[in-house]
Amino acid sequence: MISQRPVVEWLVRGAPWDRVPEVIETHAAFVFLVGDRAYKLKKAVDLGYLDFSTPERRRGALERELILNRRTAPAIYLRIVPVTHVGDGVFALDGNGDVVDWLLEMQRFPSDALLTGLAERGQLDDAMVERLAAHIADFHDRAEVIAAYDWPAAVARIARENADDLRAQTELFGAGAVAAAIAAQQAGMAACAKTLERQSADVRHCHGDLHLGNVFLDRGRPTLFDCIEFDDFYATIPPLYDLAFLLMDLLAREAPRLANRTLNAWFIHRERGRWRDTLQSFAVLPLYLMLRAEIRAKTEGRRPGGNDAARRYLALAGKVAGPPRPRLIAIGGLSGTGKSSLAKELAWRVGSAAGAVHLRSDEMRKRMAGVPLTERLNAGAYTQDASTRVYAELFELADTALKSGQAVVLDAVFARETERSKAAAVAADIGVAFNGLWLEAPAQILEQRLAARRHDPSDADAVVLRRQLTYDLGRIDWHRVDVSGSADEVVQAAQRYLSLD
Repeated sequence: MISQRPVVEWLVRGAPWDRVPEVIETHAAFVFLVGDRAYKLKKAVDLGYLDFSTPERRRGALERELILNRRTAPAIYLRIVPVTHVGDGVFALDGNGDVVDWLLEMQRFPSDALLTGLAERGQLDDAMVERLAAHIADFHDRAEVIAAYDWPAAVARIARENADDLRAQTELFGAGAVAAAIAAQQAGMAACAKTLERQSADVRHCHGDLHLGNVFLDRGRPTLFDCIEFDDFYATIPPLYDLAFLLMDLLAREAPRLANRTLNAWFIHRERGRWRDTLQSFAVLPLYLMLRAEIRAKTEGRRPGGNDAARRYLALAGKVAGPPRPRLIAIGGLSGTGKSSLAKELAWRVGSAAGAVHLRSDEMRKRMAGVPLTERLNAGAYTQDASTRVYAELFELADTALKSGQAVVLDAVFARETERSKAAAVAADIGVAFNGLWLEAPAQILEQRLAARRHDPSDADAVVLRRQLTYDLGRIDWHRVDVSGSADEVVQAAQRYLSLD
């Protein structure tokens, strides 16, 4: 069998393309960038958790990579190309002679299209991560379901592998840090045992390596690529564990607000029939975040020059594994008062590491009607009966999330006294803290804000507002917040009241 080294040298010289390629090297592959194409060559390595030591194994891995990544990026993943030995150290792509290796041919995308680059340039925003989250939710709902899977046993294996690898790097991390990480693992798995069992019902063939470096913009649309192909075990997981890698990546980049927006946008875009089960599963999210951070820690620890990053990831693993902090915050007010803007600013500041569950009535109404969030609904969707159903769903989901240990921010008009009383009752029945905020401003300011809205899930306009101004709001015993000032002033006032400073 011919050594892979001559093939690598032949490709590095650019012999197949008559031009020297740009070469990207990872621990398990080379990628050669030439013109509008990218060619991946698996390294002839056996790292234990992956084995590409023979041409047959490399071909199998590339074929699997082609099939799996076409689920999300069919225009990027093109074909498998054989490298043939013509003779006397001469090779060819897809030529005559014996096949000695294999390349995955892909459509190349601009290097600045990766979301890692956008994050480093400060160009990631709410709109971008919400589009990404919707894309991921759709991918997860369509992913192959794996029946009769013992997810608790799989989590135990993941934790055990992490523990073994961290122990092997004790000199890097320190014995105390490694012992603390392993103890947190065990405590987290014990506390979430029932939730892990329930997660067995939602195991699917997911991406497996879902971080910003494996997402690029395709004509403005976030697109997933480079999923795990070398071992189905690491991609046969619940969607929440898949998403946890992305959330952890954002938290590691000190972007907790974007992590929270990602989590909430992903939740609202999942199939409505899975909403309650999904919220119940959030009880295990801290454990998932911890395991993902440990994986990055041990991986960075193996990389030359990665020691500092490895220690930061292990420190993050300890931070995200904090105890549940459920509480309920309800934000009400007439249309145009900025309820959703304030809710987004508060949601990432309360609760666990990934923030609070943000339940917005406007979004739920659209999803319950089966239309995109920015598509306008007809008047029939705003009858009293329809609104009653929306509020009932809002309160039931809040109850589920609170019982799973999550903080919750409710975001709705809450024009009826009975609706405000019900919100407080949800918290009281569970025994968690409740705070109600009532936002208000002069009608002229509200009309101006409604006129300036673009691409928002709310269908409210000046006509709706004028109708709301005639409502008998009843007794309002929630904390009143004047929102006629700047957005920063409103957030600061709410934070002071909620003791979030």
